[in-house]
Amino acid sequence: MPGSRFSLLLLEPGEIYFEDFSVTCIQESNNTYQRGRLRLCSKSIMFEPTDCKYPIIKVNLSYCSSISEEGDFMVINCTQIVEMLANNVVAPYVFLKNSFTLKFTFHYASSKECLHRLSQLHRASTLPPKDQQEMMEAIVHSRHSRVHFDPCWLEDLHESIQFEAKVIQVSPLVSNPGRVVLTSSRLYYQPYNREPVDVMKIRLASDMERVVRRRYLLQNSAMEIYCKEHCTTKYLFLAFDKTALCDELFKKLEPKNKPNTGLDVATLQWQHGILSNYDYLLFLNSAADRSFNDLTQYPVFPWVVKDFTSATLDLEDPSIYRDLSLPVGALNPNRLKQLLERFADMPEPKFLYGSHYMAPGFVLFYLARKFPQLVLCLHGGRFDHPDRMFNSLQQTWQNVLNGAADYKELVPEFYGGEGDFLVNYLGINFGNRSSDGRPVHDVELPPWAKTPQDLIAKLRQALESEHVSRKLHLWIDLIFGHLQRGPKAIEARNLFHPLCYEGSVDLCAVIDPVTRLMYEIQILEFGQIPRQLFTKPHPARYAGLIPTPLSLMTSSDVQTGSQEEEDGAESRTRSWSQGRLCDLQIHTVFQGHKKSVTGLAFYSQSGDVQAVSVSLDGFLKAYKLREGKQVLSVCPIESSPLTACLNLPGSNAFVLGTLQNEVALYQIDCCRLDNVTHVHDDNITALGIGNDENEGDLVLASASSDCSVKLWRVRRANSASHFRFRPPTDLIVELEHDSSVISLDFHPAGLKLATGTKEGQLYLWEVPSGLQLDTLSGHTDEVSAIKFSPDGSKLVSVGHDGILQVFQVDIDPPQMVARSEEMAAPDKNEDFRCLAWDGLSILLGTALGDMLIFDLVTFKVVRRVQAHGPGALTCIAVAPSVDDLVVVTAGQDGRVCLWRPRPIVA
Repeated sequence: MPGSRFSLLLLEPGEIYFEDFSVTCIQESNNTYQRGRLRLCSKSIMFEPTDCKYPIIKVNLSYCSSISEEGDFMVINCTQIVEMLANNVVAPYVFLKNSFTLKFTFHYASSKECLHRLSQLHRASTLPPKDQQEMMEAIVHSRHSRVHFDPCWLEDLHESIQFEAKVIQVSPLVSNPGRVVLTSSRLYYQPYNREPVDVMKIRLASDMERVVRRRYLLQNSAMEIYCKEHCTTKYLFLAFDKTALCDELFKKLEPKNKPNTGLDVATLQWQHGILSNYDYLLFLNSAADRSFNDLTQYPVFPWVVKDFTSATLDLEDPSIYRDLSLPVGALNPNRLKQLLERFADMPEPKFLYGSHYMAPGFVLFYLARKFPQLVLCLHGGRFDHPDRMFNSLQQTWQNVLNGAADYKELVPEFYGGEGDFLVNYLGINFGNRSSDGRPVHDVELPPWAKTPQDLIAKLRQALESEHVSRKLHLWIDLIFGHLQRGPKAIEARNLFHPLCYEGSVDLCAVIDPVTRLMYEIQILEFGQIPRQLFTKPHPARYAGLIPTPLSLMTSSDVQTGSQEEEDGAESRTRSWSQGRLCDLQIHTVFQGHKKSVTGLAFYSQSGDVQAVSVSLDGFLKAYKLREGKQVLSVCPIESSPLTACLNLPGSNAFVLGTLQNEVALYQIDCCRLDNVTHVHDDNITALGIGNDENEGDLVLASASSDCSVKLWRVRRANSASHFRFRPPTDLIVELEHDSSVISLDFHPAGLKLATGTKEGQLYLWEVPSGLQLDTLSGHTDEVSAIKFSPDGSKLVSVGHDGILQVFQVDIDPPQMVARSEEMAAPDKNEDFRCLAWDGLSILLGTALGDMLIFDLVTFKVVRRVQAHGPGALTCIAVAPSVDDLVVVTAGQDGRVCLWRPRPIVA
């Protein structure tokens, strides 16, 4: 009701508001007559005077000695009344104990109508707990079952109802029953008690932003609907009594739902600095069912700073930071020792911490100044003792560090916003502290913070600091990851009470109402462990908040050597992530080969970077990138179609593979051919080069259609730029496969080799031992290209099945972190033939000759351009150019194309 002081926060936890009546209240004690609304609730009645200078009067039914009818009056005799919100001021409730008589006359309804309903509730309040709960549930069920969705709320006569169910609308400290209805065009929520509105309406096409599944009371039976900015209703958190009903509605809403960023993609973005630490933690909280609209599962953020006494905060000083590898309860070794001793003597089920790191009481401990009404609701109409309130960060940190049962973390408000929760803007009287008699007012800031805004800004800087960025994954392991539960939680000193964990109790299976209510209260008040998101150690973030972008070169690409060139390449690659790849246009086209181009490589000649292509026509051609002209065309091996090539680092020597099962060493500066040798029983399909750290030599990998990969030792000769390669003497090991090997790539450190086969298998091998480390699944057809990220943590693969996969390979066992199967154009049935990767963007070549630019930030194709045809785009690479970005592509059409960004117009 507009202008009403009544809200559901005035009820006790679990209490239900039914309906209201227009009445006049007569208090015989002071002979006053007041018009207002009489509100009927499951455990109390409330009278709200129209004149807001008078308090709302609440009478708990358990304090009522009699409820009767005298003529046109309904008379209530009670021994206690509670006064709230006098003059509409938020203040502790006033509890008055005496004999009170309240008389009500009804303006529109009859006293008999209200008396009958109230008498049932009053009778329930006098019963033993179990009988009381059973009778209350029966009354609630009876009343709610008679309320149906009012079709008059439908805005369109042509709307058809597709789904209807009983639900509970969840908001901070409030659970309000009602009905949810889905029609062909809208979603409606109708509260049984029409509080705070008669009905909520969400247009599916224009209002709904996204829908997210949620837990409620540790059950997977809720969803949260977010609406767009223009909507009056910003969110709707709905809990169902059956998971199947929640599943059904979510499935019906899914076609209208905005796709959410996948967990694996978000992790990848965070590792590369696309997502800040703050945004990534918000994402993880939401993915783990933490919501700002459910205080029992409020988002949790870590303490990162532990210095609240210094005059300045030096973010470069590691000593100011909290140890993120330990839970709060383990930060103090003396306290931890006592907890472990208690744990050893504790009967099953054992736990280390009897208090949680985030619960409704802790949320409101921090936010009491901003949401005093919530505090009063949680604490039965009272504020906490002034000495126990959030008075200073230093005091709170010391309590967290040394308190016997204080293990709370922080809330997101400490790292975002204006810090208004630190200031008593409402002028609430929270009482005076016993130590010095000072009133509780604003939170005392540390000396290094001048204002609340300054505090939030510096804490945010600390959260995003290099130190925290390097360690944050350790805290994620504790809260959302593999150290959250089970034996690993015990080892990590991170074990909480069993009722904190999902799956610890199935409320649907608890028949006894009192036991169920007890479990619900414990779950609601004690705190809930987030949904476990990771079962393996969380990967660390790359060095730097915005990491050095990763080169698209493979380990076989030429190293230019000079620091100036490396700096230039770094500067250039930084610009790629800012969109320069999307500005590529053809600069030069070479129509030199008569058959399909099968390999690209680069080398440095007199300081200029040159590209080399080989083809099934048997020719090797070289191009000056800076000048955009062809400078060499030779046929190194007569009558031998070339299938692969690579450059030996720091030299002008190339290794060539042929269709005649041969491998050869070719010196491009003097056009000399060395060691043409049959090394396989079928054609060469791919070549790779790595390092043998033990021997100081290079390791050459040759893949073949004969279902094998062979590792060869390439020895350095007289100088670092000269090599000696003598098969079969230099064979190290042969790696057997079940089908033709199509693609391979060396780990940057040279310690691993990845291979992909014609039948879709993907393998990891140890180098140079040849020990098979892992088999990676996911492809259903030929794995056409694979690449490690230059830091060695990721492996990307693409195949003829149109699938792109990203694996985390620096953990044991490796695991898939991202996968996309829907990149093809709607009207095209294509497959992928080649790729290049810079860590933030992936360039793909397709069987139809298209070049795709795939953005790892959005995990979508951001540009598609016809690069070659007819036929496939077979090779793609980024040149280590020092002046500008140059992408080189080649295809079955025999063309080699140089691509440069469109000139920037000032």
